Amino acid sequence: MVSRPRPRTLSDGVLIVIPRLFTALGLAVVFAALIAIAPTGLAQQPVPVQPQPSTGISVVGEGIVQAQPNIARITLGADVFDQSLANAQAEAARRMDAVVAKLKADGIADTDIRTVSFNVTPQYDQRGDPNQPVLRGYQVQNMIEVRSTNVAGLGPLLDDAVAAGATRIFGISFEADNMEALKNQARDQAMQNATNKAQQLARDAGVSLGRPTSIDEADTGGVTPVRLSVAPQAAAPAATTPIQPGELRVTTTVRVIWSIQ
Repeated sequence: MVSRPRPRTLSDGVLIVIPRLFTALGLAVVFAALIAIAPTGLAQQPVPVQPQPSTGISVVGEGIVQAQPNIARITLGADVFDQSLANAQAEAARRMDAVVAKLKADGIADTDIRTVSFNVTPQYDQRGDPNQPVLRGYQVQNMIEVRSTNVAGLGPLLDDAVAAGATRIFGISFEADNMEALKNQARDQAMQNATNKAQQLARDAGVSLGRPTSIDEADTGGVTPVRLSVAPQAAAPAATTPIQPGELRVTTTVRVIWSIQ
């Protein structure tokens, strides 16, 4: 038989178990470390913060300023069709040269005339085989934008343009040369209107109005453009074309939140 080694003992008979003791202590240390680390890891996770609702007195103020327009912008030009592209281009160029010359003769400066579009569009006949359309010709369109400070004389100016060869007047818009000043006035009115509303609400609620904590602004302005359509072969009208510029309406709204004291 193979004899097992007898464990060593101290003189007082206590069994020496140092290796097993170290193993037990190591496991205890690891376990304690895991317990200590686990809460720390959880604590590092960000906690979502719910947004707090706006508190205080919230009102919307409006400011409206009306003014007479003193600037007009007109988009006009020539629209020509021909079986030959060269002929269509030549006719459109001839018409636009005459229109621009007439506009300058009426007092429009070179810097107030600019080309906004030039288009060449093939025109096809779809009445036969839809898979084999037949080319009928070409549509050439040349459009310019004209800026005029003579709002009262806008009707005669359009008549002269049509008589000179313009076949399309796409739209008219009006504005003022002091739009920024008008917007500032509307903004002042909007803030005053909002302040009056907030003061009334605070007075009715029996509280004191504090400082504004939030201000949001939105502004719009102008008038609906006048739109005209001129027949390509129409002759110059006998009477002057009536144009009513109306009024510019510049509107600004502000949303203001005041704190409550």
